Amino acid sequence: MAKQWFRERECIHKDEGAAGESYSGVFYVQALQRLPIDSAMQMARKVESFFWADAPHIIVWLCHECANDLGIADMPRAVSQGVRKQA
Repeated sequence: MAKQWFRERECIHKDEGAAGESYSGVFYVQALQRLPIDSAMQMARKVESFFWADAPHIIVWLCHECANDLGIADMPRAVSQGVRKQA
């Protein structure tokens, strides 16, 4: 059985102590793709970069403001499973 591995990327607001949650990299990328190009570029600059092909192996920590801007704050299935199990 192969081990699952995940890497975490964070929005720029985590260092400032903002509250937030972890989201699946796949949902993050899909949310970026739904935004107009200028908004998507602005949002992508706020999160540490990664190759989109690696999205299934990425957990993206977003503050509540960034999650709202992306439109994924209210999507329960966008929150990573590991985070749900901890709750």
